Amino acid sequence: MKVIVPYRFIFLLAVMSIQQLDAQPFRAQLILNAQPTSLLSDWINHPEIVNYIVTYSGGPVGGNYTAKIIASFKDGGGNVIGTTDLNLLPNRIFSPGTVVLQSKDAVLLQCIRFTGTIQRVLNNTGRLPQGSYQLGLQLVDAQTLQKLTDEIVRPFNVMGYQLPILMQPQDKTVMESEKARGNIIFRWTPLSPAPPPTAIQSQTKYSLQVFEIQDGQTPMQAFRSNQPILLKEVLGATQFIWQPQLFFADSSSNRKFIWTIQTIDAQGAGFNNGVGDGRSEPFWFEVKSAKEILDERKRIKNE
Repeated sequence: MKVIVPYRFIFLLAVMSIQQLDAQPFRAQLILNAQPTSLLSDWINHPEIVNYIVTYSGGPVGGNYTAKIIASFKDGGGNVIGTTDLNLLPNRIFSPGTVVLQSKDAVLLQCIRFTGTIQRVLNNTGRLPQGSYQLGLQLVDAQTLQKLTDEIVRPFNVMGYQLPILMQPQDKTVMESEKARGNIIFRWTPLSPAPPPTAIQSQTKYSLQVFEIQDGQTPMQAFRSNQPILLKEVLGATQFIWQPQLFFADSSSNRKFIWTIQTIDAQGAGFNNGVGDGRSEPFWFEVKSAKEILDERKRIKNE
């Protein structure tokens, strides 16, 4: 038997549905920087990273409403890698009207529990590894945990960087002491890609570090254990001229050095892509007198 539904009944259902939608007391929007700093602890210092805009109509009763904001981090495929621990999450009281919640209020990082691999990286570096991610925010009732808004999910990326490559002096270079006494020119390639020109990242800083290799040491032993004899911060540029003012007489001119560039981000930490401390692969070079270099060339030629 075919049932005919009156148009008036359909119209009433539509009106009731619209009324139910209008009765929802909360509406939310999420604006997320598509390329935030990987250092999560620094999100609280940059309100431009997250803006969670919540409008509370007051509902049929009116007055304040106590809710919780659940945050979840996901990988590029949508798999959850970190979510809010509701046992730690404090309540938030909303008054009728619209409020803009920024990073420190909408994403309470101290209440988020990450999966094992991500948590280990964060424990070691404080940073999310390079990759694609998503951030989701949702409002729920503080008592019943019933959802008050749908989860809003926005994507973001943590960029990976190519650290500078050392160019001059080249690895295992032998320099004449007579020339090195005046100046030694250090050159390297810039960080790639260049960090975006936002309030989060100021001009790139490079820390030039030179270590002397002592007798009986390998270059890497000196690099890992010695104090630098030159530690110079270079802002923006990729070259520095060093006037060493070291004693390069013939009797002690056979000296070896190892050098590197540490690339520093706006927070004063090394760019590390999740590992290391932002230092490029080091090169070592040697300083000898012109006579020693000539004698060495003759020896090699006669062999």
